[in-house]
Formats: sequence, structure tokens, C-alpha cells
Amino acid sequence: MDKKQNIQSKIVLAVFLLLVFGLTIAGFFAPAKERSESENRNLAQKPEFTLAGLFAEEEKNRFTMQYENYLTDQFIGRDAWIGIKTRIELLIGKTDINGVYFADDGYLITKTDADAVDREQEEKNIAALVAFIEKYQKRYGADRVHAMIIPTAADILEGKLPAFAGEYDQDALLDCLSKELPEGCLIDSRKELNAHADEYLFYRTDHHWTALGAYYAYRAWAEATGHEVRELSDYAGRVGSEKFYGTLYSKVNLPMKADTVMIYDDGRNYRVEYDMSKKYSNGLFVESRLEEKDKYMVYLDGNHAMTHIVQSGTEKNGRKLLVIKDSYAHTFVPFLAQDYDEVIMIDFRYSKMPVSSITTQFGITDVLVLYNATNFIEDKNLYQLEK
Repeated sequence: MDKKQNIQSKIVLAVFLLLVFGLTIAGFFAPAKERSESENRNLAQKPEFTLAGLFAEEEKNRFTMQYENYLTDQFIGRDAWIGIKTRIELLIGKTDINGVYFADDGYLITKTDADAVDREQEEKNIAALVAFIEKYQKRYGADRVHAMIIPTAADILEGKLPAFAGEYDQDALLDCLSKELPEGCLIDSRKELNAHADEYLFYRTDHHWTALGAYYAYRAWAEATGHEVRELSDYAGRVGSEKFYGTLYSKVNLPMKADTVMIYDDGRNYRVEYDMSKKYSNGLFVESRLEEKDKYMVYLDGNHAMTHIVQSGTEKNGRKLLVIKDSYAHTFVPFLAQDYDEVIMIDFRYSKMPVSSITTQFGITDVLVLYNATNFIEDKNLYQLEK
């Protein structure tokens, strides 16, 4: 028996060493991939060795850290290993893995640990938003400048989270903003979203809200700003894709039911310019994006530094809206685009152009700041509101 166990142990060890060294050697010879389609991000590339990089003051700039990131990103069979790791962690009872909650009804929900939130950054962002709103309300009027900080799935679908999740309190943030911002400035979408929480407001495999979720927030916006509140039936609804696997799915890589991407078209004509004439599209939806992994980019072609929407073929009303935003705006803006001659969207992650220059250049008459709640508190680019 001892001899048999000894042989089994040697076999296990040999297989383990073969896997470790075999995969490592294969990794050296395999060409580096530039992008992971499943994770929808660029992968780390092999860093160049320098003495300055070896002894860099910031850890993220050190050669050793950059090389470790490179090896992790370029590991052979990375997607398969993510799935194996997820299964093992689920077996030992974990309810959140790689920053993702395994919630009820098949939902994956982004985790924002309350204890890990940078409270100093949160306070800076609140102060920057308050100062910005007050400044531009003086310029355009209190009824023309608003903010929408959208609660995410972790808030609206809180009942689906695992017990004792310890999630960041988005309601407390929105209550704070309601007190700090000028009266009537904050458009609170919680009532509308909570009233329809049993509907398909958020994707199950992605961190974004669905077009239906954005529609209900649009209703809150229209009521608060005095615009006509259009019914969902006023838009031509159709299925864009039933094969959408989003960013959260890529973090766990387990078999799941795909999400459905819906398109609601107002039937009007638009010309959309991206990044100061680098790209154009006719219409608010870029159908070719439905053939890609990240099908959410069908809405206004995904993330750009600047997106300029011009409505054509209709009577002009002289109103031009500036939207300072994150990607939650991409599904939201198509519902209100018809209320303006032009809509200019800017994303501080990619644009460094001063807001004051944009408002002057485009003759802005209205302003909306739209972020989801967790992006708002974590974003390190909101200092640009002061420019």
C-alpha cells in the first residue's frame, strides 16, 4: 500500500510540475495578446527593463510590478483558469468573487465594499459637483442645470444581494447630495427605479443598466425638467441582440444565460460626430457593434472623449444640452435627444478640454451631469469640473 501511495504521489507531483513548467515555457514562446475580448480590456504588455523602473518610487511604476501584471494577463488559457478558480471559490462558500456578487435570480452585481471606499475622494467629488452646479446655474438659470447620480443594481436590487454583503450605502450618498446641492437640482431616479425593480432594469452579466432602466430614469428627468413625458410605446422597440455577455460575466467565466440588448428608437434623424470629426454615424445606434463582444457599445458607439449629436430635419428650438457623463448616459440620452437641437457629451476619462471652452464653442443652453453612484464617488477626474 505504501509503495502504491508513493507511486500515486509521484504521478501527482509530475503532473503538477508538468503543468507549471509547461505552461510557463509555453508562455515565453506564445505571442503576447494585445486585448482580451472576453474581459473587454487591453492586456498588459512586456515592460522594458530599466534601472529607473526597477527602483521607481510608486509601486505601479516599478518594473517588477509591471512584469507581474504582464505574466498574469498573458498566462496561457487565462479565461479557462478564471472559470476554474471561480468554481473552487464557490465550492468553499464564497458569495463574492473578483469584485462580483453572486446574487439571487442569476444576477452578477458589482461589489463596492463600504469599508474600502475612499472617503476623501468621495468628499472631493461632492464638493466639486456642488461648486460646478452653483456656478452654471448662475450662468444659465436654476431650471437649466441638473445632476443625476444613478443608483446601481447593488442599491435597487439590494434584496438579491448575499446576506451581510457590507455594500456601500448609495442611498446615504443621494440623501447627502440632495441636501448639499441647490434645491431642485438633483433629479432623483430612485422612486421610478424602485417602483419597477421587478422588471429588467439591469443586465445580469454586465455592470450597466438596460435601456428599460434608463427609460424609467428618463421619466424622472422629464417630469423634473418640465419636458413632455413620453411613453415607452412612443419609441420603436426591438431586440438588438439576445447574446450579450458583459463585463461581470468575464470576471467569473461561468456558463450563464445571455442578456438581451433592446433598442428604443424615436424615429428621428440624427448625425453623430465622435471625437471632433474622427468618426461619424447616422443615428444614435451603431448596429455594427452588435457583432462585437461588448454589445453595449451599440448605444452611441460606446466611450468617446466627446460625442456630438445633431438633430436634423425638424424645427429648431435653440436648446443645446451638455452632458458630463459616464457610460450610463449612453442608454439614457437616446430618450431625450429629440428635446434638443444638439447634445454634446463629454467623458472626463478621455477628454481634458475645459468645460468652459466647450460651453462657449457650442453655445450651450442646458447642462446635465450624469454618473452612476459608485463611479461618481470613485472618479478621480471630477476636478475637471472646476475648469
